[in-house]
Amino acid sequence: MELDRFEKVLKATDVERLVVTSAMLAMLPRVDPDRDIPIRVFDNQRRRVYEFRLSGRQWGKYRKPVFQSREWRVFVKDRGVVAGDVLFFWVEEDPFHRTQYRIALYKPGLFP
Repeated sequence: MELDRFEKVLKATDVERLVVTSAMLAMLPRVDPDRDIPIRVFDNQRRRVYEFRLSGRQWGKYRKPVFQSREWRVFVKDRGVVAGDVLFFWVEEDPFHRTQYRIALYKPGLFP
């Protein structure tokens, strides 16, 4: 059963580390400022699991949490993610009441 869905047009900064918006954050576990939270995400199109790290930024001007890890960059490289692509992220409950995170990517340049 699908619980929630999020859509984001990616910016250049999101290609390096995905800035997690408030709407997306509502679907995720609570951010712990002292440690990164592992988030297992299933890529619906490539049928691959990635483990992103949800990290709360403690310094600097911008405090929004990010997916900041090698796995996010692996996803970016695997999928050829560029600014302007649309990321879909959603949560599903499986029959055993476990939360599963899913991700898909739409590349607007591919379809005129």
